[in-house]
Amino acid sequence: MNKTWVLVADSEKARLFEFERLHDPWDETACFVNADAPQGPASERPPRVQESVGGARHAIEARTDPKDKAAARFAAALATALRTAHDQQRFQSLVVAAAPRFLGALHREMDKSLQQCVSREIRRNLTTLDSAGVRDYLLD
Repeated sequence: MNKTWVLVADSEKARLFEFERLHDPWDETACFVNADAPQGPASERPPRVQESVGGARHAIEARTDPKDKAAARFAAALATALRTAHDQQRFQSLVVAAAPRFLGALHREMDKSLQQCVSREIRRNLTTLDSAGVRDYLLD
């Protein structure tokens, strides 16, 4: 039995499909949602800091964007779930379709054994497609 898993993800949600034969219907086995993803528009005004002497205040910029931090935590959680399933031999091959920026975050979190089972990568956000749409996109 040669099971393949297909991970379709962006920084806010991820869906996992599995199949044994490419042209058979695919089963959606899991759906992950990033609860830490910032919702709505970002604050327009950056945080302020008061000068140590005098009454002047200055805007400060965060070293890391909160959206990037949330995406990195989500990528780590996905990589952990995939690593656990791979260690349990629940799949042999992995196809990853993700938005380009999030794909980079996934790469940073995947260990070498998990990266070796990746058979194909697609730098595109396919999270809005249903299972038939994802399958048709990958078969083209």
